[in-house]
Amino acid sequence: MERFMPSYDERAELAPRDVVARSIDDQLKKRDEKYVFLDISHKPKNEILSHFPNIASMCLQYGLDITRNPIPVVPAAHYMCGGVHAGLQGETNVKGLYVAGEVACTGLHGANRLASNSLLEAL
Repeated sequence: MERFMPSYDERAELAPRDVVARSIDDQLKKRDEKYVFLDISHKPKNEILSHFPNIASMCLQYGLDITRNPIPVVPAAHYMCGGVHAGLQGETNVKGLYVAGEVACTGLHGANRLASNSLLEAL
C-alpha cells in the first residue's frame, strides 16, 4: 500500500502505459508478489460509480467494492506491438508474406500501441 510510480517517472500513474506496466512488473519482481493494488477509494463513492460503472460492477461480481477497497492488478501485454519484422511495404523475409498492424514490427509505434494502428501503418 505504498505509492511507487513517482520513483519511476515524474508523471507517476499518468506515465505512458508501457512505463507503468514495466514499473509494476519491476515492483512485483522486487517484492516477490503476484499483484499490486490500484486504489481509488479516496474519491467520493458517487464519483467512482459514475466514472467507472462497468469496472465497479465487474469487481462486485468478485466481491471487490472499489469504492472501499483497492483492486489487485497486474501488468498486461496488450500494449505491445510487433514481432514480425516488416519493410516499408509490409514485406517480411518469407516470400509472399506481408504483415500490418499489431503483428508488424515497423518501428512506427515504439512501445505504445496506438488506436487504429493497422490503419495508421496502412497509410
